[in-house]
Amino acid sequence: MRAILVAAAGLLAIGAVGSAHAADMGPPMVAKAPPPAPPEWFNWTGFYIGGNGGAAFLNSSAALTAATPFGATAATASGNGGGGFAGGQIGFNYQFDPHWVAGVEADVDWASISGTANFCNTYTSGPFTGFTASCATSNASIDEFNTVRGRIGYAWNNVLLYGTGGVAWHHDSVTSRLTCFAAPGFPCPAVGVPAPFFTSTPTTASATELGWVAGAGVEVGFWQHWIVRFEYLHLQTNNFNYTTTSTGTLLGVPFAVPVAVSRNTEIDTFRLGLSYLFNFGGPVMAMR
Repeated sequence: MRAILVAAAGLLAIGAVGSAHAADMGPPMVAKAPPPAPPEWFNWTGFYIGGNGGAAFLNSSAALTAATPFGATAATASGNGGGGFAGGQIGFNYQFDPHWVAGVEADVDWASISGTANFCNTYTSGPFTGFTASCATSNASIDEFNTVRGRIGYAWNNVLLYGTGGVAWHHDSVTSRLTCFAAPGFPCPAVGVPAPFFTSTPTTASATELGWVAGAGVEVGFWQHWIVRFEYLHLQTNNFNYTTTSTGTLLGVPFAVPVAVSRNTEIDTFRLGLSYLFNFGGPVMAMR
């Protein structure tokens, strides 16, 4: 019996020593989770192709001069209009910094944009100087416009704000028709009001006009390859010169008057677009 008690006392002593040693070692060690990986950023570098569409607003103005049997004439005309368009774009981005993206883009859009202007010419020489020479109505129609632009933007991961600018050209047709041709004893009644004993033939001039373009937009990348955008562009051509001929009859006598035209055209576009980006190497790592 005494041997059993001695053995039990020894076990208790060993347990007490072990507990004290464990207390000296502190709480048990717990494995720490690895630090989170740095965030992946959308990679803007690569070629892209897509489509777009939207609304456009037209502002056109022109200066017209002509020589008539009764003296030289001059006029200014301006008109507003609008319409819609749809087309496509292709381009290339290069992300040369986690935030900065540069690129180039070309697009083509088919349009239905039109505007109308009514105006009168005034004699600037001859015996009727200062009097109305003729009145006319003119309709401008734009069926296509194109741009080639550089782009520079600042990206926050998959959101890109950018500015853009370059060259632009558009194809338009302008149809004009005299409503009256003033002569001694036959004044023009008013703008847009046909004169008695007078007929005229509409004339149409078509041309492709070259100018410049500037604008800005925002793009959002999603699913690694897709980009949606909202963009504003201002297209402008200045001093586009051409000659047309006004024809008709007055009191049964035919006439043909060459008219020199210098026209300015402004187009403001607002559009949505969707592109597929063939980006290089997938997402890029954020730099700190």
